[in-house]
Amino acid sequence: MGLVPCIRDQAAGLTARQERFVQEYLVDLNATRAAERAGYSPKAAPSTGARLKNQPRVKARIETAMAERLERTRIRQDRVVMELARLAFSDICEFADWDEGGVRIRDSAGMGPGQSACIAEIVETPGKDGRKLRVKLHGKTRALEVLCRHLGLFEKVPRQAEGAVIRVVTRIPEPDWDGGEPPGAGAPPRDPGFAPSGAVPLREDA
Repeated sequence: MGLVPCIRDQAAGLTARQERFVQEYLVDLNATRAAERAGYSPKAAPSTGARLKNQPRVKARIETAMAERLERTRIRQDRVVMELARLAFSDICEFADWDEGGVRIRDSAGMGPGQSACIAEIVETPGKDGRKLRVKLHGKTRALEVLCRHLGLFEKVPRQAEGAVIRVVTRIPEPDWDGGEPPGAGAPPRDPGFAPSGAVPLREDA
């Protein structure tokens, strides 16, 4: 808690528009859109937003506001990771049953917060054969990706050394002959640079 007053002192002296930028930045953490919503020129918003976000007093004010919001909401990293894990490891069997008789959506009364949090939308539409119910879950792939990045599970692919040479070797099948002197034996050696008319000379790349 002692850090917030210190940062607040550093953030003193902001203009009304800079303060508006700070509040808009907290909405989606996008400096360009925050600059536009704060009343800065839309054409210059990308550069203006980047400049404001890194300006010492504005940056300190953003840190103050984020720390205050963290205290208000009591949201911690552990809770974010747990929520991502719910989405990433959701199982369709927790929401529906199906067999030869068709598909049945499970009663919401039997679902806990761990299941209901995974539902993105529920759409019910009438039809000539009765009502149709569609349940859509949040994407597992995206949740898994974000969770892996948060946990540092993505290893960096080592870059290949500059100037390295890759040699591709193609295996040439053995000639098909049944003993005796191999075909072409005794023929004078051919000049490596020689190629029959119309053929492309062979070349070995380094």
